[in-house]
Amino acid sequence: MNKNFYLAVLLVIVSVSSSFADGYKIKIKVSGVSDTIVYLGNYFADKKYAIDTITVDKNGVGIFKGDTALKGGIYLVLFPSLGMNYFELLVDENQNFSLETDTSNFIAKMQIKGSKQNEAFYQFHNYMAEQSKINMPLQKEMQKYKDKPKKADKIREQLIANEKVVKEHWKELAKEWKGTLFGAVIKSMIEPEMPEIIVPENITNKDSAKQMMQYMWHKDHYFDNIDFQDDRLIRTPFFSPKIDRFMTQVVVQHPDSIIKEGEKIIEAARGTDENFGFLVRYMFGYKDKSKLMGMDKVFVEISEKYYLSGDATWADSAFIEKIRERVIKEKPNLIGNQAPKLEKLETYEKQFINLYEIKSDYTVVVFWEPNCGHCKKTIPKLYKSFKQMKKDDLNVQVLAIYTQLEREPWEKFIEEKEIFDWINAYDKYYFTNFRNNYDIYSTPTIYLLDKNKKIIGKRLAVDQIEKMVYGLEGKKAPIHEKKDKKAQH
Repeated sequence: MNKNFYLAVLLVIVSVSSSFADGYKIKIKVSGVSDTIVYLGNYFADKKYAIDTITVDKNGVGIFKGDTALKGGIYLVLFPSLGMNYFELLVDENQNFSLETDTSNFIAKMQIKGSKQNEAFYQFHNYMAEQSKINMPLQKEMQKYKDKPKKADKIREQLIANEKVVKEHWKELAKEWKGTLFGAVIKSMIEPEMPEIIVPENITNKDSAKQMMQYMWHKDHYFDNIDFQDDRLIRTPFFSPKIDRFMTQVVVQHPDSIIKEGEKIIEAARGTDENFGFLVRYMFGYKDKSKLMGMDKVFVEISEKYYLSGDATWADSAFIEKIRERVIKEKPNLIGNQAPKLEKLETYEKQFINLYEIKSDYTVVVFWEPNCGHCKKTIPKLYKSFKQMKKDDLNVQVLAIYTQLEREPWEKFIEEKEIFDWINAYDKYYFTNFRNNYDIYSTPTIYLLDKNKKIIGKRLAVDQIEKMVYGLEGKKAPIHEKKDKKAQH
């Protein structure tokens, strides 16, 4: 045989080895299922996705395999025939291994060959199950002694001691398996330990100061054990909930705080393929998630910094243009901004007025039109509220802007409802560009301005206006009793 033959054989071997090294092969054997479909899935943020499907034979044996290596993370083997019950496994560098278990108890019966990480993963599951067996009776016993503090405290001390042992075990595992997915998973479960907080002697209200210092430490060290540069973590069940818990429960729900902390974790993930994109998308949608007024500032900031800058490489040009359009319309009317100018408005009395000429502590700016069904209910309600606020000596004025052009239906509505003692106006020649500057895509749309014409509320309901104005004046808003529907019939 010549050299060319041996060279050809060698190339085939290298090619096969390379192909195998780049792919995955995960064999399962599950007693209790046969001749049925089984899915291989993975976590991604707060969702689960099926990525491969096989049919196990009569002995419950099947093989998941592919030519392309799986991305690291916690994966699931799901059984539709068992109501989508599943067991988990770690996928990291080694993707050629086997698992054998039983439907009676996936975890306790699990046997693994070819993956030391998965062996450690299931040893950890069993260890935690044993700890649960120890602690659950103690917790039940402690409940019995609610009226006997000394006995309850003694049990509580035992539970705390047990918890300390578990945490020390976690630390040892994280250190032993450092660099592996299993090590990263264990480390992420360990809460940073707060040091003793010492309040300076010159502080007067020490208790409040200590609470604030503890909060700040907790916020600043919340992610100490999370490596945002590790893309494997996005495919675990804890990464996304931890982000959401931090942003919604730890961070003060004010746009500036949300932006500051959100951008901090985004930047910590910059350069990754998936964590960065997930965090940008999470913060991009925070306005809709929060539902709190003023969070459109978060949308504008994240859009400008990451999408309109070109950092969001996953977004196509059409989507980017839609974002650009929304930013153009939302940016001028963010809460805290000076209200966009409204000049040369023609009033019902056929005079001209500018928004900034109105002298009042609060100015309600409402955009409406008489053929809008919701406006027909809201405008009379707002007018009644306006009259009540004036009666209660609140320095409030309403600028009611008609959004259409024909005067007749507008004048007719004003006259029928007798709403003459606030300012009724319209932009006859559309000089003000109010639809863009105030983002008017539906009516009625209501803004509340302070005496300097800064926006302090937007897209408000009438009762929200009352609560804000009365609250800012240190007064209690009036209670509007609802009519008893049964009494009406």
